[in-house]
Amino acid sequence: MVGIKQKQAVANIENLNKGNLILGRLSALKTFGIPFTDNPFLRMLLILSFFVLSAAFIPFVGFIFLFFLPLIIFFYGIVAGPVKTAAAFVIPLLLILLFSQLLQFYTPYPVIVILGIVGMTMSAVASNDKSIEKTVVYPALIIIGAISTFFIYSGFLLSVHPWKLVQQFVEKIIELNINFYAQLPLDKEEISSMKNSKPVLVSFFTGIFPALIIIKSVFIVWINVLIGRENLRKKAITFPRLEGLSQWRAPEFLIWIFILSGGLLLYPIEQARFLSMNIFIFACFIYLLQGLAILSFLFQKKNVPTFFRYIFYFLIAVQQFLMIPVIIVGLFDIWVDFRKYINKNQPVNE
Repeated sequence: MVGIKQKQAVANIENLNKGNLILGRLSALKTFGIPFTDNPFLRMLLILSFFVLSAAFIPFVGFIFLFFLPLIIFFYGIVAGPVKTAAAFVIPLLLILLFSQLLQFYTPYPVIVILGIVGMTMSAVASNDKSIEKTVVYPALIIIGAISTFFIYSGFLLSVHPWKLVQQFVEKIIELNINFYAQLPLDKEEISSMKNSKPVLVSFFTGIFPALIIIKSVFIVWINVLIGRENLRKKAITFPRLEGLSQWRAPEFLIWIFILSGGLLLYPIEQARFLSMNIFIFACFIYLLQGLAILSFLFQKKNVPTFFRYIFYFLIAVQQFLMIPVIIVGLFDIWVDFRKYINKNQPVNE
């Protein structure tokens, strides 16, 4: 027994010496300025590399990392500065280009580049203390411009009208969705009904494609700004223009655009209906954002936990029928002013 205890003591001393040796080497690395895990730039590089590489090489799940890539770049662009953030973003991007060329593997690096630029634009606009509208609209215009350029340039290369490519794209998406639902345990009649209604669906979603692209672009930036703002608060970094989102209101003149575009839907000319439909849908989306701002105001006044707030927002995103009452609340807030009745003279920080 004594011999065993002596061996354990010797082993503990050796492990302690090894630990001291490792710490000494790390201290030497730090002395010479060689970074390791506690280096802020290296930590940022690892996080950005994880997001970029996951977005590039992981099927399906990579879309989630792609969606929140502007959030990470927005956050570090303010915390670490634009130069270091851009460098930490370019390094994994170059690795993607290298691997995709060597392995002949498709990666969505153009999309990654665009969303990286969107994140940098978000941080640049917010750092200049611009309004929440500009912080959202300017980056969203980059996404809209990139999508428009893609269809125009592809149409030029293929000698096809860009709108024809849009129609083919929508048709492909609808076909993939029908095939997905066909694999679910649904009635054959329902599957057959979806297949028969495919031409109608293609025509409808092609007609509202411009509004969908604008809404999706604004939504991506809006969500990333909201979550990024919360993370910046934890670092004690606040921007007055980004605060008070629960007080946000749509411009008053929007109601006239909403009414006129809705009325033009009854106009028999197809081009007029196409334009009015897209404007009407986008106006509804703006009132949806105003309705969400009112709900945010209500949640804060009632001290609803953040976890339950995000569950409710998730349900709105998943169950589209819940959007209708939220849009109605945002629309009628022009006359009712719901926040006036909710407010109890308490400070609002959200």
